[in-house]
Amino acid sequence: MELEVKVRTRPTTIVLTKRRPVRLSEIGQLIGPSLGEVYGYLGSRRVQPHEPPFVIYHGVPGPDDEPFEIEICAPIEHAIDPPSGWQLAELPAGTFASTIHVGPYDTLGRAYDEFDAWLSSHGHAKAGPPREVYLSEPATPPALVRTVIEYPIEPTPSLATIGR
Repeated sequence: MELEVKVRTRPTTIVLTKRRPVRLSEIGQLIGPSLGEVYGYLGSRRVQPHEPPFVIYHGVPGPDDEPFEIEICAPIEHAIDPPSGWQLAELPAGTFASTIHVGPYDTLGRAYDEFDAWLSSHGHAKAGPPREVYLSEPATPPALVRTVIEYPIEPTPSLATIGR
């Protein structure tokens, strides 16, 4: 079965964000509590999330569990004062390719491999770091967890247009 990928334009997004180094072996221990913290803060201020939470991967997990950078993001509709340790940011609009992975987080690597192959074979170049958008509640059984993988993209110049 061919990977299902959607390409769409995302508008500018206002987020509360926390950027941290993390080891792959500790990622769940950072993301889960961080999202609980920021969504608890939003709830106490009666601010509704604008979209599901996501993480931007500014680095790639290394082979020896070396730290890499992630940015935990909670989209909101309008600017508010961030909680301690968080920043308010505006992420630029852009064109994104996305696919939905269903299954445990530890199988996301294979989905990334398939997605990378799809991007290349369909003439798209990555224009920034990937995001993982978390659609499932924390208590969802691992086999049913739904995660969107998305990349900002730009078209790759075709060989016919190079040198014109």
